Amino acid sequence: MNNRKPTGPIILRARIFAVLAAGILLIPSAPAQQSIDSRYLLIFDTSSDMKKRVTAAQKALNNLFVTGMNGQLQPGDSIGVWTFDQDLRMGQFPLQYWVPSEAATMTANINDFVEKRHYSQTTRFEALQPMLNRLAQSSERLTVLIFCDGETAVSGTPFDAGINQIFRQRQAGQKKARQPFVIVMRVQLGQFVGCMVDFPPAQVEFPQFPPLPAPPPAPTNQLPAPPAPPVVIVPSLIITGTHVSTDEITNEVTNPQPPVLKPTNIPPPVAPVIQTNVAVALPVTPIKMIAQTNTPASPPKNSGLGSGSELAIGSVFSVAAVALGIFAWRRGHKSGSSLITRSMNKD
Repeated sequence: MNNRKPTGPIILRARIFAVLAAGILLIPSAPAQQSIDSRYLLIFDTSSDMKKRVTAAQKALNNLFVTGMNGQLQPGDSIGVWTFDQDLRMGQFPLQYWVPSEAATMTANINDFVEKRHYSQTTRFEALQPMLNRLAQSSERLTVLIFCDGETAVSGTPFDAGINQIFRQRQAGQKKARQPFVIVMRVQLGQFVGCMVDFPPAQVEFPQFPPLPAPPPAPTNQLPAPPAPPVVIVPSLIITGTHVSTDEITNEVTNPQPPVLKPTNIPPPVAPVIQTNVAVALPVTPIKMIAQTNTPASPPKNSGLGSGSELAIGSVFSVAAVALGIFAWRRGHKSGSSLITRSMNKD
């Protein structure tokens, strides 16, 4: 009875699922980065010498998915798969999008695809580089992982000299251990920005992306300033008094009253002149003076009144006598002769 434990693809797949199921929880979270489209491209050398290193290449791939590409894979990142030897083969494996919960299934499908490739001849990097450069130019961020045997020199990249030197130094050791080389190149904004050559079974490391350039300032699109309005000269507003409301000022400025036109060539009015203490002149008619025959009456005896009273009384009598004389004169003048004249004629 054969007691050997079964080996083969079934056991390998079981181990892959077990490792991924346990390791998916250990994926470190990637630091928050500026939103940018990120792509991953896996390229497998299908030369005859690489056939001996397929199992080691699958294990290296498992470790990459277990750690989420060292914590750099983000949900929604695209993952493409190419193969090449003398020719480049694209589109044989559908484009994948990273979903952490489906990591085990995705890894198993890629491993199965790699195992079933036809391995023969040698590789030729000249077949790979034109399409790789075209993809790089159209990518914001691209991570390329090339699993190869290192037997053929790399050409067409900015890192050819360094990669080929490492191939020569480590070729014998990797071939004896049946381990592949893993070339990791990084592209940012259409330009190659870093490269690293890894040696499984050691962990695959990634070169860092340089900081993204600061976004350009937003265009202002400022229109030219409108021309300044014409200057209107307004007469100075003189405000007198202690309180003026803003409504009154606004009304005076916005609703000016029409000007009042004054007539011209009009003499100024004569102010009435009021005079006081002016005697009215009466017409003077010559009066014949008649000699008085009657003897003057003796002054009355002192009645006890003061001298001032005597003067006042005398003035009253004098005025009365004058008034009577004037009255008699006017009457006599009207009738043609005075009373004195008529009395003399009778005599």
